[in-house]
Amino acid sequence: IDSAYFARATAVFTLTDELKQVLEDNKNEKEEIATADLERKCHDALDIVQTRACRVERATEDGAQWGPPLRILAPIFDFINHASSRITGQGSANAEFGVENEQMCDMHEAKLVVRALRDIDEGEEVLIDYGDSARPAWRCLTSYGFVPDYDLDADTNDEEPIENVAELWMNGLRFDVDPNSVPYDLVEVAAAQTMLDYSVDEDEFAKEEEEIENGMLTPLVARTIADRATEAAVNLVIETEEGDSEEDVWDKAEFVQAASLANRLRWSQHEVLMKFAKNLRELCNPEPEEED
Repeated sequence: IDSAYFARATAVFTLTDELKQVLEDNKNEKEEIATADLERKCHDALDIVQTRACRVERATEDGAQWGPPLRILAPIFDFINHASSRITGQGSANAEFGVENEQMCDMHEAKLVVRALRDIDEGEEVLIDYGDSARPAWRCLTSYGFVPDYDLDADTNDEEPIENVAELWMNGLRFDVDPNSVPYDLVEVAAAQTMLDYSVDEDEFAKEEEEIENGMLTPLVARTIADRATEAAVNLVIETEEGDSEEDVWDKAEFVQAASLANRLRWSQHEVLMKFAKNLRELCNPEPEEED
């Protein structure tokens, strides 16, 4: 999120500087516009373009990619909502889009086309996948202004990357985690923490000491990570932002909308971390196999 913020800040600074120059050169301009107002207008303009534009990869007839991706503003097309193409069943994307008839360095005959991926029932909403700019959830929020409802239990297409990740801090280090995998660096940090944790049962630690010293994901290490993930998940839903007591910000529609989106993102991260912790605990305590 920080990287997206600073990228936006750079663009706003550049646009504001250019607008100031235009206004200074305009002899008929009688009213001087404050820098803060100019910055707000630049933010509004960028919001419109960023949330309505689509990103299209460029490829030749044989599928070879060439040139930078296109950012396209297309009326009507931008009304089509997002759904994931990485899952199957209800709520998945039922259409795809792309540029067709484009010749290398020649866009005269090019067309933006939407095609069905399967039979679409009468009255069913047409849904497309917005691509990598819509995942994980925080990137979708910064790109398009909404938080997608990713179903962590949905059936996925084979070998497709995970939809959503959550931020997890441990011992001052940041990790991106998803419900189905554990970063190796996180295992190493948690193993070191486990060795320093005097609350660990000595007999249990002795059984896994060699594996823990080698940075392996043992049941004790998995439990340490699961406990930290659960703590982080709970904090996401109980922490609140400190507001300005001198101003009734809840009367402002933009504040209410921003707070609602922030809460949805927090809940999205909470769900990922809880699922991640649940899977780790199941690894620690697998259910016994039923005997025939």
